Amino acid sequence: MKRRRTNGHSAPASSDNLLGLEAAATWPVFDCLISAWWHDTTKLTHILVAKEPPFGGVVCCVFLVDLGCLGPKQALVSQFQTRSQYETSFRSIMMGQHPMISMEYPLAAKIILESLRYAQRLGFELQPQVDKALSALGPLDVAAECQQEIPLGGNDGRPFYIAGPDDDADHIMATLLRTCGHGNFQFTIPRGPMPQDFFD
Repeated sequence: MKRRRTNGHSAPASSDNLLGLEAAATWPVFDCLISAWWHDTTKLTHILVAKEPPFGGVVCCVFLVDLGCLGPKQALVSQFQTRSQYETSFRSIMMGQHPMISMEYPLAAKIILESLRYAQRLGFELQPQVDKALSALGPLDVAAECQQEIPLGGNDGRPFYIAGPDDDADHIMATLLRTCGHGNFQFTIPRGPMPQDFFD
């Protein structure tokens, strides 16, 4: 996706330009990144979408997506006063922590949309923070422009759940048993405490 030309010194956001999620939905995307391993549905995928407000700066939506089962399970929206601040204090850190590659926004939208629909078919509801981030991201109908197939479920096609440190694993397992039935999904629940960076 082409970047708009900038001098790297966008004007700071004023008190009148604080983030409004509904307004952010209409702003153009200039940067879109995804975890390099995103085709592997047994790992969690990070998606970063940076948008350019008309008053300058950057609004960034980040999603943690579980293509194997839960869909978009975590999300956040951050605002930066300048393009330089976004690139040095956020983008470069994300790139350092998680190998990420550039992608076209329609593919990102399709991954988010299809993983969301998959999770809903399995009986899972959208988390409030994810819903807010989707409001800032805007309509996902551009996903129709992408012809790439999105892998969902585990390697054998069945839902594949890996328990995270903040998951309500009992609720998730009960939901899968109710919607899929015994033997129709896979799961991994580590024994004992998990390190904080287990899913990084």
